[in-house]
Amino acid sequence: MTTSNPRHNPSGLRVSRDQVLVAYATQMIARTQLSQDDFAQALSAQLHLLIPIKAVAANVPDFEALARGNDTAAFLRASGAWLRRVGRWLSGEVEVPGWIEEAWVQALTGEYQERCLNELASRHGLTGARALEGNACPVGVFGQLVARLGQTVELGSEILADGKIDEGDLPLLPEFIDRLKAVEARCGELRTKAQMAMANESTSPVAPVRAVRTR
Repeated sequence: MTTSNPRHNPSGLRVSRDQVLVAYATQMIARTQLSQDDFAQALSAQLHLLIPIKAVAANVPDFEALARGNDTAAFLRASGAWLRRVGRWLSGEVEVPGWIEEAWVQALTGEYQERCLNELASRHGLTGARALEGNACPVGVFGQLVARLGQTVELGSEILADGKIDEGDLPLLPEFIDRLKAVEARCGELRTKAQMAMANESTSPVAPVRAVRTR
């Protein structure tokens, strides 16, 4: 899905960032086993993980802390209030505030998170590549790249069967664009990891060469 594609936006107007966030969250809830309550609790957890001070100030319930308190009534009150708050964001009644955007994306799962990241990044001419921190193994990313390349080639072959991309391919193009963005993002992650390795090598101290006497 590409929410900013005109086919998904009959007015032809560019959808806002919060509409992109809502679109992927509602699709995830509709198409997976995750409920709106599950998403609301995941969002709360991410907010307390990423911006705990702001989360407390904004009255975002910490469900882990509430569960440890063993106060069922307090847990249910907080859960109900938070679910209604998230529900207003999901329905479009209230705009999603900018300070929860990162946590919102992190609360998405699998392909919904990846596609949301890619679409938000593409608005600035970027990709949704994420840094591989520390000793994170790039093998998994490479595996994702291979899988997405296969999916992209399969769909691209269908689109290009007649040797061109035109209006006849419109039903397939949003999915094709999504797959291309996913490939770009995984390539970006691996490229960054490779560049970091080269930079580290070039800045590492060179061991002094000790002369060896010959007899």
